[in-house]
Amino acid sequence: MEDRGTSAEAEAEALRRIEAAEESDVVERALTAARERLHMEAAYVTTIDSQKQTIEAIVGETTAPVGPGTEVPLQETYCMRMLNEEIPNVVPNTHAEPALRDLSATRYVGAYVGVPVRLSDGRVHGTLCCVNKDPCEGLGDAELRFMQVLAGIVATRIEQAQGNLARLTARLRARSPQG
Repeated sequence: MEDRGTSAEAEAEALRRIEAAEESDVVERALTAARERLHMEAAYVTTIDSQKQTIEAIVGETTAPVGPGTEVPLQETYCMRMLNEEIPNVVPNTHAEPALRDLSATRYVGAYVGVPVRLSDGRVHGTLCCVNKDPCEGLGDAELRFMQVLAGIVATRIEQAQGNLARLTARLRARSPQG
């Protein structure tokens, strides 16, 4: 089995750099770290609402016809199946997974790793995922744990951004003339 990992020191350093990054850089750094650590072709972060999944950012290349802003009906996504526990978080070979074989995305995706981006109140904001055109045997618990840590960092930054926006909005309202 191929050694897909990096040293613990290198992983810790990557996580420290991500945590120290400016908010605008956090998602890109997390996606880059995920893609590099898992040796996958692309990593992306999504938001999910009741009808669709939207790809908010993507790092790397994929043969799938997607990019930032792409919206996909929930019933056509791997992520919704992962969130509903119909598939595991780590799918080294999507063609061997019965719940994925008939999805159109499986033409472009041979391996998938996805985790929820869960806010502190328990709500799922979206997902953090990696994909590869070809199957990737050797993906496992270590890769899943790394993705979960990255998703936690992204969730924290999302909440910080929401808090910053709320404070800015309150300040602007306080300054505006009452009328």
